[in-house]
Amino acid sequence: MIRAYVGSGGKTTLIKKTAEDCRRQGLRVLVTTSTHMRAEAEAILSCEAEEIIRALDEKGYAMAGCDLGEKMGPLPPQVYQAACAHADMVLVEADGSRHLPIKFPNTTEPVIDENVEEIVVVCGLHALGKPLGRVAHRKELVISCLGAAEDTIITPEHVQKLVTQGYLIPLREKYPGRRVSVHATHDGSLYQRAVAGLLEAEADVGMIRAEWFALQPELVICGAGHVAHEVAQMAAMLDLRVRVIDDRPEFANRERFPLAADVICDSFENIAQHLVPDAFYTVLTRGHKEDFRCVKAILRSRYRYLGMIGSRYKVGATMERLRGEGFAQEELERIFAPIGLAIGAKTPAEIAVSILAQVIQEKNKAFSSCVTREMSASREPGMLLVIIDKQGSAPRGVGSMMLVTKDGSMGSVGGGASEYAALCEAREGGGVRIRDYQLNSAQSAQEGMICGGSCRVLFIPV
Repeated sequence: MIRAYVGSGGKTTLIKKTAEDCRRQGLRVLVTTSTHMRAEAEAILSCEAEEIIRALDEKGYAMAGCDLGEKMGPLPPQVYQAACAHADMVLVEADGSRHLPIKFPNTTEPVIDENVEEIVVVCGLHALGKPLGRVAHRKELVISCLGAAEDTIITPEHVQKLVTQGYLIPLREKYPGRRVSVHATHDGSLYQRAVAGLLEAEADVGMIRAEWFALQPELVICGAGHVAHEVAQMAAMLDLRVRVIDDRPEFANRERFPLAADVICDSFENIAQHLVPDAFYTVLTRGHKEDFRCVKAILRSRYRYLGMIGSRYKVGATMERLRGEGFAQEELERIFAPIGLAIGAKTPAEIAVSILAQVIQEKNKAFSSCVTREMSASREPGMLLVIIDKQGSAPRGVGSMMLVTKDGSMGSVGGGASEYAALCEAREGGGVRIRDYQLNSAQSAQEGMICGGSCRVLFIPV
């Protein structure tokens, strides 16, 4: 097998990994280039077929090319053919990208030898979310292909267009009968693994959205009293990452808040040191002075929600002090005070319910992720199931997902017989596909539900 690697974003790394896998199988592996690539310390740069063949026989491996200084270039044609004939697997780096993750080839690229049987198009997903000008090789050609500018933020759709128009279409036209496939390198995150799965299946990457994979936001609780304790307990059940801050060691400790990610015991004078960008803040301290310090610092930070507990008198007094500090009325109107939905809550647990109900209400106005921290942190291979459309009153919304691995599953796409059918199909493996699941009234009743409708589920190997 003679395989050429083209594109950008990890060709050399992929070649080395593939070579190691092949060597473990007892195959003789030749690594070379049709353009240029960085040579290993033990690379054979003499361009002598006998030396390459001897290395293949004795070590089962040879990296070989002509000496170009820091890099190596192509072998002479006769030497290349002789070495190929003696190897079980030949891996050829056939394109350059100057270590950048995306590119569009010029008219002389890639360089594919006549004996190549398979072509792998590599692209790097570490370009996602970054300006085009920082991550693109042959930048002018990339700009022309995408109709974009240097400051355009790269999306999966951009990567797919570059791969398709720059490589897949022209390579299949020029080399009919040769297998051409895509390999996307990624950072291991669930989102990039899902994008890679779609790219490699040549399926529409626009079927998923990045925000579906965002972690639930962090909830920072200022104060560690009775209400704060109940809020922390319930917030952990909602998969919110909880940080608790208080100045009393008998309250701010791990024994009292075992489910919190962080428990910080420090003076509220230092509250600014412990704030988290774009977090949700609940100010539940024991007094007016501490409330003021916390709210003042949070207002000067980047936050998504700010609520403060207290009577209307206490809240009013704090607001008046904040006006005296120069905060505008529109800034103060962003504060939810008194905190929580008006449900007539009395006990600490009931007050916590009202607070978290308001947090959920505000969070879900602009936040659509359903991914759990367990699912996001998993690096196990498996099948990712994502609801990409729903009709009627199906139990889970668009963006809900379930990760099915060999040892179990995480998340949910609805429960009941429909989810069980999807889970069983996921365990059978296979490639990217879409399945529709109907949940009619009779089926809903049998499953103890009052919902019906249907959902469309996308299966992605990850």
